[in-house]
Amino acid sequence: DAKRRHDYAHLINDSGHHLLSVVNGILDMSKIESGNFEITPEPFAPRQVIQECCTLLGYKAREVGIDLVVELPDSLPDMVADKRSLHQIMLNLVSNAIKFTKRGGKITVSAQSDPDNMTVVVEDTGVGIGTDDLPRIGDPFFQARSSYDRHHDGTGLGLSIVKGLLGLHGGDIAIVSKLGEGTRVAIRLPLDCEAARKRIELASARQP
Repeated sequence: DAKRRHDYAHLINDSGHHLLSVVNGILDMSKIESGNFEITPEPFAPRQVIQECCTLLGYKAREVGIDLVVELPDSLPDMVADKRSLHQIMLNLVSNAIKFTKRGGKITVSAQSDPDNMTVVVEDTGVGIGTDDLPRIGDPFFQARSSYDRHHDGTGLGLSIVKGLLGLHGGDIAIVSKLGEGTRVAIRLPLDCEAARKRIELASARQP
């Protein structure tokens, strides 16, 4: 009947999007690891990019009963970086937070800056990560699963791609988590990634 055809079409569509996401994740990770992933730095306002990602995923959060709070200062400065990379980083981080936060939980996205860097924090009240698994979070294809119920699909590439993209910008990531109490992910990005990369290359060239 019509309803069953609609359900099948919806299932096929979701499966197609999931497969495309998996393939794109593997391709991106492969390019990053081989040094063939090229970023295109440009001046832009990061506040707008972060807000757009949170707005996009806010609908999903509301559907599953999660409160997504965004706290971005108006004074957040423009930056020189790859806009698409920041978009991908934020989608991965907020999606992960939604995935591992139960109904009635809360996710907070905040940002701040100093003269050289911007720091974005995604904090949730989700299931958290076990002490044994935490050091391996961000390794390609690794999924923390031994200490709590994993009932979500995934490739284990999301945070690996985030780490790779941050590295290409001269940035880094810090994760603090505890089982049953949630996770706090903080990313640091230079406000001028081109200048930061040049400093890193110069420092590497000076090493014996």
